[in-house]
Amino acid sequence: MVTSITLDNKLGGIASSLVSYSKALHINGIEHHIILPKDAPIIKELVHLPNVTLFCISKTVLKCHLLSGFIFLKSIRSNLLRSKLTLVHNAKIFSSIAKVAKRPALINHSGKTNGTNHSYINIFITQAGKRRHFLTYPNSNATSYVINHGFETHPLNLTGTKEDHSNILTIISAGRLVLKKGFIDLIKAAKILEDKNVALEIKIFGDGELKDTLTSAINDLQLKNVKLMGWTDNLHREFSRCNIFCIPSHIEPFGLIIGEAMLAGLPVISTKTDGALEIFGNENTEQRGGILVEISAPEAIAEAIMSLMDKEKRAAIANSAFEHINQNFNLDRLADDLKKVIDG
Repeated sequence: MVTSITLDNKLGGIASSLVSYSKALHINGIEHHIILPKDAPIIKELVHLPNVTLFCISKTVLKCHLLSGFIFLKSIRSNLLRSKLTLVHNAKIFSSIAKVAKRPALINHSGKTNGTNHSYINIFITQAGKRRHFLTYPNSNATSYVINHGFETHPLNLTGTKEDHSNILTIISAGRLVLKKGFIDLIKAAKILEDKNVALEIKIFGDGELKDTLTSAINDLQLKNVKLMGWTDNLHREFSRCNIFCIPSHIEPFGLIIGEAMLAGLPVISTKTDGALEIFGNENTEQRGGILVEISAPEAIAEAIMSLMDKEKRAAIANSAFEHINQNFNLDRLADDLKKVIDG
């Protein structure tokens, strides 16, 4: 049995990892007990997984139990003492869990070094995160692993995609409309491309605090090739309507959405963040399905988009993206990696 615990009650990287870890553990016949806030939306998906047992608690009450070491919730305290591995998904609660759990491991979702200086287990999602830890704490006593996210793979079906019915290039981007996502750079790239009379449209899905700022930038530049689309409840459907996925982030600890776009058969243009470098490497990236550019470089983004105007090149990189993510970031690999930590 493996236990996961988180205070996170939003959709995102932690929520997605609870699902992928559960499915990976199931491959090896391992039960996954998950302690999380009762209002976490990911519960709707987790409840259907055959190896998952959920402990859903009010976030406020959960914080109190963390402070007490679950002394008043003996079923969970017993669970933590019996688990072969307890995966802690938030650094700020790790010290509390480490006092109770038989074998605690901190999953470093953020790529930051906060909370990683201890004598237990660290699980980093990229090599960059691990390097950063040891640069900050060269004498660290923690046992450290790198475990990438895993994706549920499937055969590629391009029927009905944008390639089938239009010559206008459509670029999709998505995420929270916040500064670190770099959408202003994509808008600046759109200006460069519009000035060059490149026929395309850019769709940005998401919402956030910079919505008005980005809207003003689009209007001030009088752009006709960029649209803020708001949130969508079916990003996979939107992938099928586009030719290229672009992620202009300034910071991206992994970037699950990169893998999702690759699984949809899209070539990727990404900045050189931790996640993109982990997925594509720093050389021969097109052979793995991506074109990488420097952070905060609208000109480079525009150039990368123009390079994918060639349909044959675009199709070749898209195929490489799908093959790479299927072969190297699948649930079987995640299952093997988790098993090594459990047995370590």
